[in-house]
Amino acid sequence: MKKSILALIIIYASGTTVLKAQDTVRVNVLGKNMVTVVEGGDKRTDVKIGNNTIDIKDGGRGDTVKIRVGHRALVIAEGNHGSDIKFNHLDDQEFESWTGHRAKFKGHWAAVEMGVNSFAKVDYTGFTPNFMDLNQNKSFEVGINFLRYSIGLQKDKRNVGLVTGLGLTFNDYRFSNAYTIENDNGLVKPVVLDKTGLSKSKLSTTYLTVPLMLEFQIPVNGRDKRFYFSGGLIGGLKVGSHSKVKQDGDKTKSRDDFNINPFRYGATARFGYKGINLFGTYYFSTFFKDNRGPEMFPFTIGIGLMNW
Repeated sequence: MKKSILALIIIYASGTTVLKAQDTVRVNVLGKNMVTVVEGGDKRTDVKIGNNTIDIKDGGRGDTVKIRVGHRALVIAEGNHGSDIKFNHLDDQEFESWTGHRAKFKGHWAAVEMGVNSFAKVDYTGFTPNFMDLNQNKSFEVGINFLRYSIGLQKDKRNVGLVTGLGLTFNDYRFSNAYTIENDNGLVKPVVLDKTGLSKSKLSTTYLTVPLMLEFQIPVNGRDKRFYFSGGLIGGLKVGSHSKVKQDGDKTKSRDDFNINPFRYGATARFGYKGINLFGTYYFSTFFKDNRGPEMFPFTIGIGLMNW
């Protein structure tokens, strides 16, 4: 009894209310509906938390329960030797039978991308030659894409659509020569380093990245397994840059804009299957601001993993 009274006090104090109407239960927090539970007549229960829906239903075979979250289904079957738990991926037809709705177009903007950086059309006119030459084997890009939005362009199918999103892109440019760089009166200048004990010299940038791509999908081996190709524009806003030198075990980091372009834009293309793709990105904007450093155009080739 005391526990029940305490629970009611906590609910009241937090502004949480529980409303029940026939077979529907709603939980409101501070006047906003947070959880809705609907008991269906087909031995099915729908639980909506925010914008996410979880379906729970009797599998129709004794003690079998099926739980759906998105395109994933958890099947729990009680048997003579304990519980058997399986995870299934729902194809389009299974998804429609669960929800009564057609599956929507879902584009690909991989959660993690890794690639190799380089420069094209390099012109050192007016600047010291070759101070931006790279060690390609150690010049990497890592992208963490944390937001994706897909827009289907077909009424009855989900093979073509637009994809956009948001991500953070980290680029390391490892110098192959004994140089680092500095901003000298508005111009990029090389700083010669002593090769003795020098183990690393690199320039790093961080950009907030936004794509806008048109994607085509080709169903293979079942409607839910697809090859896809996407291509379009990509832009970025620089949120940080620094140089780092490691010499005789000591690390020196210098934070500066180094006259690197604060905005970049280019073209990108991706080709893949399910959650894995190969990608290439080429930027039409120069790496440095005009006339502040040698002219060069960055590009990256890599692989994307774990599509959201």
